[in-house]
Amino acid sequence: MPPIQEELRLRARQTRPRVRVRRAQVLRTAELTARMRRITVGGPDLAGCAEGGLPADAWKFMLPPAGRRTVDLPAAGPDGAPAYPPGAHPPVLRAFTARRIDPDRNELTVDVVLHSDTPASVWARTALPGDEVALAGPRHDFAPCAQAAWHLLAGDEAALPAIAAILEALPDGTPVVALIEVDGPADRLELAAPAGADVRWLYRDGLPAGPGGPLEKAVRDIGRPFAGAQAWVGAEAGAARAIRRCLLDERGLPRPQLQASAYWKRELTSDERDVEVLAAYQAAVAAGGDPFDPSLTTEADLA
Repeated sequence: MPPIQEELRLRARQTRPRVRVRRAQVLRTAELTARMRRITVGGPDLAGCAEGGLPADAWKFMLPPAGRRTVDLPAAGPDGAPAYPPGAHPPVLRAFTARRIDPDRNELTVDVVLHSDTPASVWARTALPGDEVALAGPRHDFAPCAQAAWHLLAGDEAALPAIAAILEALPDGTPVVALIEVDGPADRLELAAPAGADVRWLYRDGLPAGPGGPLEKAVRDIGRPFAGAQAWVGAEAGAARAIRRCLLDERGLPRPQLQASAYWKRELTSDERDVEVLAAYQAAVAAGGDPFDPSLTTEADLA
């Protein structure tokens, strides 16, 4: 069966040369839960952004800083390197999963988890129609394999938009187990899943996300054989690391059939986390790794 890592590596080589910065505007917003807000952006510059897309694609958003409704982007300086002009306000950079793309209307929808007063959460809470954003992408994080004996999707609320998009894209009859850890029942969403899908909601009930939590326990309790499975994991770094080790070292899942990512890390801001991930990626490339390998960062980051 074609391993997920092989397919993602191929897609990365095809997609990266076409990546460009696109401008868009907020079109509408909707409250999904007390901790998640849906935001749809659009505009003519999004034409073609669905080309070659896969479920759970990630886009890098450039958001206006707090108190602003427009986005300043760098321009090429005298040496050709991008630079901001005097008085510019550099945007906030955050990666969001595309929940849905409408190519006919040039619209892209993201569901944003609201974390206290982080810059991305402040933007998501206060975004209004007409506000500017810019975005670049996509980065592919999931590629379904029809030959897989079954699919495992495991993640917390940060990965919920990706899991929802994957479930929605899988055809009826696809054997899939989706394990979704959230704080409590108020964080649940109605999901469109293929007929026969086993979707399980797991509650922390106020406990912090991390290793040893309900998500890791549910993965360990799965009674299916993993040799022919395809697994996708997105969660807090400690939990993602523990689940990855369980799948590879204890359950016999072949490494190329796993895509595991740390969507966030306790006690680190998103900016600090981005610096950590970039450093891991650069070190892996410097050590001879394939820069198009989707597991390059996760292997170094979660090992």
